Amino acid sequence: MSTRHPVSLQTYDRNGVPEHTPVWDRARSLDTVIAAFARGGTLLDRDSVDLHLSEIADKAACSLLRDRWKDDFPVAAYGELLCTVAALRSLLNYSPTPTAVEVFDWAREQKRKTAAALDGPVEDFVVQFINGPYRGVILTFPGAVAGLGNGPASLITMPIEWGDDTEPGRGEARYGRRAEPTSEGLWLYRLADDVPEGARPHITVPDQKGGRA
Repeated sequence: MSTRHPVSLQTYDRNGVPEHTPVWDRARSLDTVIAAFARGGTLLDRDSVDLHLSEIADKAACSLLRDRWKDDFPVAAYGELLCTVAALRSLLNYSPTPTAVEVFDWAREQKRKTAAALDGPVEDFVVQFINGPYRGVILTFPGAVAGLGNGPASLITMPIEWGDDTEPGRGEARYGRRAEPTSEGLWLYRLADDVPEGARPHITVPDQKGGRA
């Protein structure tokens, strides 16, 4: 868990004269967050706030990628929740989590990487992951449209992380598809290999140079 020096919140009157100089108290801010979650029945200590906020962002991001095809209040709520968590994590000096826009950008990047590895004609297919870290997520992935390999790839790898949020393990989860799509044309994928305990999605945010952090 990274800790920076206290942040000055100096204020000035309308003549530009410095007023009192409050200093940001990180420990007190953490206690405020802990108290808010306690009101909702979730008991946290200071060392678990970071991971809990990350888990909330993961859940909101996956729910957004599952329900984004709908135009209703839950989808808007996921977006607002992601922004709120990202802002709160920034105030507490935790590592960043994505906003809804960044989640969609990340999803497009996964699609681009898959398309770059294919030869010949391709088209988009709608896939859903039915277990593992990405359970419920629905994405569009390119796949071959000619020959016996018609459809999305038989195996899809998705980035994951696990362990402490300050020094997480990183890797990939391999998902294998069912032989045929559902009657709605949805291709279902199940984990093909075991993943580390506590594995979660690794949905990155852009770094300052525009790449994915």
